[in-house]
Amino acid sequence: MLSHAYDRSLGGRDFDEALFKHFAAKFKEEYKIDVYQNARACLRLRVACEKLKKTLSANPEAPLNIECLMDEKDVRGFIKREEFEHISAPVLVRVKGPLEKALAEAGLTTENVHFVEVVGSGSRVPAIIKIITDFFGKEPRRTMNASECVARGCALQCAILSPTFKVREFQV
Repeated sequence: MLSHAYDRSLGGRDFDEALFKHFAAKFKEEYKIDVYQNARACLRLRVACEKLKKTLSANPEAPLNIECLMDEKDVRGFIKREEFEHISAPVLVRVKGPLEKALAEAGLTTENVHFVEVVGSGSRVPAIIKIITDFFGKEPRRTMNASECVARGCALQCAILSPTFKVREFQV
């Protein structure tokens, strides 16, 4: 391995939080309810926002419906993927940082990278895939799931360390 980089505080919950704040403000304006005043309402809205985020990964738009969110009021919302990407822009900007850092530490340029494999839940977010595509100038692959990736990496490392197997030299 030549290098690795990450942003420990960047993840799916940041996108959930962006949706939560958006709908909390919207419901305060439309329905005159402040979910911040009720822990149960906050939890229910957070769960709904997490489901909404997953729906938006596969669809261009999605509804949000919560029955009896607070004060016996049913709430409804709707969001398009473009609007979600707009409210998530501060989170999406942070995706490039680890990419740049890993390349710099490895002493590589984007031209030295032959292909990119994306694993994990980030591989399902179209905006993240677009950032990676723009950064590397090539479409990332999504052929392995996260568990399979870890298992293959472990098997490869075992083969490299084993005295009974001969593994050809390559760079990751």
